[in-house]
Amino acid sequence: MVMALFLVLLVILPKYSQGKHLLRFLTFCQTNVTGDDQYDIEFDGDQLLYVDTVTYQVVQRLPEFAEQWIPDPGLAKDTYLSIGTCKYNIPRAIKGEHHPPEAIASPTSMIYPKQEMEVDVPNTLICFVNDFHPPTVDITWTRNGQLVDLSEVSQTQYYSNKDFSFRISSYLEFTPQESDIYSCSVDHISLQAPLTKFWSKSFEVHTDHQAVETAVCVGGVILGLIGVFTGLWFIIKANKSCQT
Repeated sequence: MVMALFLVLLVILPKYSQGKHLLRFLTFCQTNVTGDDQYDIEFDGDQLLYVDTVTYQVVQRLPEFAEQWIPDPGLAKDTYLSIGTCKYNIPRAIKGEHHPPEAIASPTSMIYPKQEMEVDVPNTLICFVNDFHPPTVDITWTRNGQLVDLSEVSQTQYYSNKDFSFRISSYLEFTPQESDIYSCSVDHISLQAPLTKFWSKSFEVHTDHQAVETAVCVGGVILGLIGVFTGLWFIIKANKSCQT
């Protein structure tokens, strides 16, 4: 069972801007998975910073924000207490809600290059995975059917959406070649088989294996129908020839 706790604070800054801004403190923990605890602060959907829950070091994400703001020295302690409270509350929340079923939502994904593609010019492929719950996915990359070296891959933390589903991005550093075909596969508890998307410089498209299978099936049906109609045409023509 996964429990994510959210504290949302709406801040109005009339002196500097119009309207409302969303400042969100996110604490995330799990009882059945280790190493995925998370504490971060987001502003209008952008992550300002997160605290590494192993070293308790603060990592600032936006350079323009980091230049103007020094993190509170107490953030490490706040993170430790918040994660501990999260883990303490999970079994009690489950019991209090009479063991509700876990909300499960299947992910969507897309794969695209970070920069305009040029052969032999280093670039980054991005696999964006969105709208899933619970927030544990396994992302793997292949090049021409072979798993890529993990040193070429990095990924973000899990980010929360407004509906409390999650999103994550995985990055593959690569140098594109005309014939290379890349894939990003996403495994999640909601899927019977991994969700896989493909990308290649040679045809500049991204698709998934289900779409390919559907296209092949449709093409087969069309060819079959063409064959039937062609056969009927020859039969009718042959009958007319016999009558004459």
